[in-house]
Amino acid sequence: MALYKNIFMNLISKKSVWLLFIIGLYPLLILLTSLLPTNFMQISGEKNGLYGLDFFTAILSTQYQFVIPLILMAYFVSVIFYEEFISGRLIFFKDINRTKLLNSKLIALLSVYTIYFVILFLSSEFLFYAYLVHFDYASNKFLPNELTTTLNDLLIIISTILSSFISVYLAIMLSMKFSTGFTILGVIFSFMLISISPMVKGLDIFFPAGYTNAHHLYNFGINLSIMLIITMIYCSVFYFISRTIFNKLEY
Repeated sequence: MALYKNIFMNLISKKSVWLLFIIGLYPLLILLTSLLPTNFMQISGEKNGLYGLDFFTAILSTQYQFVIPLILMAYFVSVIFYEEFISGRLIFFKDINRTKLLNSKLIALLSVYTIYFVILFLSSEFLFYAYLVHFDYASNKFLPNELTTTLNDLLIIISTILSSFISVYLAIMLSMKFSTGFTILGVIFSFMLISISPMVKGLDIFFPAGYTNAHHLYNFGINLSIMLIITMIYCSVFYFISRTIFNKLEY
């Protein structure tokens, strides 16, 4: 726990990590743009057609398409793995079990990413209930009236977060051998592949994004289970390769 705490505190002391947290406040830009004479980021729709969960789903999907949070995470991964190894700083951890060190770094990275998602959710809901509910197109409810809409929103949210975590595990694996630039390129490629997978028949079954539609609870349970299994497979493979390489790295 002490090792994880030290790594986590070192991570969040970096300005680039705070940039990620600031990006999590992106929904507040909607408030700023509404005060300007522009149609950029303007929201409209049918009366009472937008719910709190819908809004967060849209914000999360938009943020994912921006790729910037993923690029920043790939950079953080490279900083605490590849750059520590190349600079020789890894020798400072010579008395620590390599697997324990890898796990502590991994948990610290996922903690940072989780904080980003929490900030994004809170800023989205703050904007929704403090500002958007005063417009006709917004309802004052969090959950949509239609169960299908709620289930689909939840699957999209879970799929986006799981896909992001897969990319982080991939970045860790790549950072064991490749520079920061190649690691970021690998993450961008994974993002592109995951993004187009729902639109390519045959490819959609290999990624969480291909299981975001559910008409009732039974479908939701099946699709959620498949998402989790796919994510566990990818993350386990990337983790095993990363651990194998990491344990063989010389100081």
